[in-house]
Amino acid sequence: MDLNESAIERLRLKLRYKVLYHVGHNCADVDDLVQESLVRFLRAEPRHMIRNTEELGAFLNGVCRNVILEYRRRIKREPAMDPDTPIPDLGVRPDAEVLEMRDAIDSGLAELAERDRMILRCLYLEGRDKEDICKEWGMTDAQFRVVLFRAKERFRRVYGMEMKRSTAAEH
Repeated sequence: MDLNESAIERLRLKLRYKVLYHVGHNCADVDDLVQESLVRFLRAEPRHMIRNTEELGAFLNGVCRNVILEYRRRIKREPAMDPDTPIPDLGVRPDAEVLEMRDAIDSGLAELAERDRMILRCLYLEGRDKEDICKEWGMTDAQFRVVLFRAKERFRRVYGMEMKRSTAAEH
């Protein structure tokens, strides 16, 4: 794959048209979606993720489609924020509350399977790159995303129960 600057610019314009068509002209994230699609596309080739190098357009189309689907899923999960709503100043949390949260997080992590616990710890607490974690655990990018999604869901469930227990113990 030999892409010069003008070829990348042509791809960017085509992707922009596709993204605009699918998410609408009033979407503020169009350029971010285009850039994310291009980055994933350009990173795929050195990692030998493109099976048929003669069909780069189809591969890029699939990458863009996946980026748009991920964006839509994220938008559905995150409530829209009204720009006129003031952001409350929460100040500094009391030390006791911070300790309770840490205990709940530690308890929640302890109840997860080792792989789930280590992936969440490596990614969120140690700040390691996804690629390093995939290499360490022998996972593909797609497998990592599934494992991460499921690990976060399990943690949310366990953490929520821990917080309910600590709240019930206070009352």
